[in-house]
Amino acid sequence: MCPVSVRTSNSTRNLETGVAKLWLLLVGVNQYQDERIPCLRYSAQDCQGLSSALSVATAGFPQKELRVYFDHSEHLPLLENVRNSLKEIAAAAQAIDTVLVYFSGHGMLEPSHKQVVLCLQDTQQDNLINTGLQLQELLQILENSAAQQQLVWLDACHSGDLTFVGARGEKNPLLDSTQELVEILRQRAAKRKGFYALLSCDRGQQSWEFTQLGHGVFTYYLIRGLRGEAADAQGIIEADGLYRYVYHQTLAYIDKANQQLRVINQLKKGRGENQIHSEYTLQTPKRIVEGVGEVILGLKPNHKGVTRHPRQGLIIDGFSQIKSASVFIKTLSNSGNFEINYWNGYGNSINSDVRKAIQKCLLSESFSESPKEYQIQETATIFLYLRGQIQETSTGEAVLVLADDTVIHRAWLRKQLRLCKSQQIIILDCPFPDNNIRDWVEELQLGTDAGQCLIGSTAPDNANETFAKTLLDIFNQDKQSSGLTAASLITQLQINLASSEVKLYFWLSGSQGIIEVFPEKHSFVPESSTQPTEDDDLSSSLGIDYSQLRDLLQAGRWLEADTETTNLILKIAGREQQRHLDLQSLENLPCIDLLTIDRLWVKYSHGNFGFSVQQRIYQSIASSASDPVLSLMLGSAKVAASETCIDFANRVGWRLKDAWLSYDNLTWAEDAPMGHLPFFGFFESVWRVKVLGVWEWHSAIATANWWQLCVNLFLRLEVCQTTKR
Repeated sequence: MCPVSVRTSNSTRNLETGVAKLWLLLVGVNQYQDERIPCLRYSAQDCQGLSSALSVATAGFPQKELRVYFDHSEHLPLLENVRNSLKEIAAAAQAIDTVLVYFSGHGMLEPSHKQVVLCLQDTQQDNLINTGLQLQELLQILENSAAQQQLVWLDACHSGDLTFVGARGEKNPLLDSTQELVEILRQRAAKRKGFYALLSCDRGQQSWEFTQLGHGVFTYYLIRGLRGEAADAQGIIEADGLYRYVYHQTLAYIDKANQQLRVINQLKKGRGENQIHSEYTLQTPKRIVEGVGEVILGLKPNHKGVTRHPRQGLIIDGFSQIKSASVFIKTLSNSGNFEINYWNGYGNSINSDVRKAIQKCLLSESFSESPKEYQIQETATIFLYLRGQIQETSTGEAVLVLADDTVIHRAWLRKQLRLCKSQQIIILDCPFPDNNIRDWVEELQLGTDAGQCLIGSTAPDNANETFAKTLLDIFNQDKQSSGLTAASLITQLQINLASSEVKLYFWLSGSQGIIEVFPEKHSFVPESSTQPTEDDDLSSSLGIDYSQLRDLLQAGRWLEADTETTNLILKIAGREQQRHLDLQSLENLPCIDLLTIDRLWVKYSHGNFGFSVQQRIYQSIASSASDPVLSLMLGSAKVAASETCIDFANRVGWRLKDAWLSYDNLTWAEDAPMGHLPFFGFFESVWRVKVLGVWEWHSAIATANWWQLCVNLFLRLEVCQTTKR
């Protein structure tokens, strides 16, 4: 395993030559001896998977030591084992070395001493101090170590909102344990340079696990990042780059999971069901760092060998060839990463028997191959497109008639789908009205737990190509890196076909994983050095000097930089006297200046702050009005805007516990939530917006109106990014 290329940095050179040593201690606990501590599903797998990923990433480092403790392994995650290893590593590490400690399991706050305790396999709930590993003890052991670079990664079940255990083993809702955890780590970071803490989620949040991933979502993306997806253009996997990758992927996955749940809930409500799935709450990984600089964690390996195809696709055209079929196949192959086969029954099929072709697609043996080593595998997914005419035989059997009177029985197809262990995307394109397509969608359903997307369409003769054309249009629109989920596909089909003669029926199931038509393209864009240079682009179409903003950002003086940004935005908009922007001034913001301000924020915050960072967070939020009563009073658009605004503010850390933070209480540090800065001080405050001559306080109308300004800022930025002028 070798890097794509070698960066000329001391950190990389020291690790590659063996001058420096990398010490790794990984702990994962699923099962606890104390039955009062609930078991976890994937902490041990998280530890095992991370161990494998780190082994691959650090294969080019001759000096490293990896100690791993998880359930059912040779070395169990018992307190004595973990504590002794930690002390041995701390004592042996030299100043030039790097130490990484990872823990996945339960964290609790001991009530008497108010100490954060990491629960090992033999931890007892009623004696946490003596049977668990106190976070303060872990940090003190590291404090006594000579190693100048130290990393602590916590992926606890409630690592962003630790469980508070009262005298009777009940959760105490009165104590916010997250704040204490963060404060302990911040004090540690301020006390010693070179300390880097990474938490799986932020205050008031929960770490989520997904059956589809086989991991907690945080560690899943840590593993993928270490396997090369977080590497920069030179093949270097660096701690801060890994954090940015994990943050964005975790945020995107939770959002897509909720998007799928909304469509599933839409189906449930349509059927009159009362058991609606609760959406996953926000999870945003948090970092706490002080003066670390570049921390190299590994090198991207060169992947060689036979490519496996866990995504199989089959297009069966029972009529004349679908128009633009070649484009259809190419798009699914390139953007969907499907291995696509095509059948039309006119002498150029992949198999003379269409049923065998379907079985080969659904039951491909490649899906059941076991990898020789532990690794992240792409979720097995099949895409089956069936275009034919639905009929009923003389004996009452439902069939799909293809070319040359080839017949597929619905009962047979249902059996094959039930035998298939992969996620399924099944599309029934069946022109001609009154063909019982609804019954087919109902009969082919696998149940609520299986990952399955069924889409059926019917149309009159004069619109028999409308569905296929609309589908291809959506595919061509969504070939960008953000991907296309089955839930998003259904939503877009509903919108695009609303005014057509096509009737659409669908089914979506699977609450423990996302069904992706086009997987998200994982790519890491390396950032340039954050040192101010003469090469910094400080362009302005108005002759404004941005060197003051650059210097404040480079020095990490975030509060002053935010104030300077507000003044600059008002200046370039010509609204210094009014002290706030309106919709018209937003539309006329000079692009060159807006992009310069954004570029400086992104560069000197290492990708954590900036208008474009906030723009991506906004784009990841699905807008919908969930309050029917308020929607009737104010209109669904206003309510949706208000709810989206609150969701955005929660994600970037402008709200806490259902209340807006005052400007003074914002976090003026680089470890603030992603997108926390710059604050929109150039808009009238959301909690004091004048509506119809009346000052509205915290109202949905005021929030919606304020959010419209935010959206217009993001839209203006998008125009500027496109035109570059």
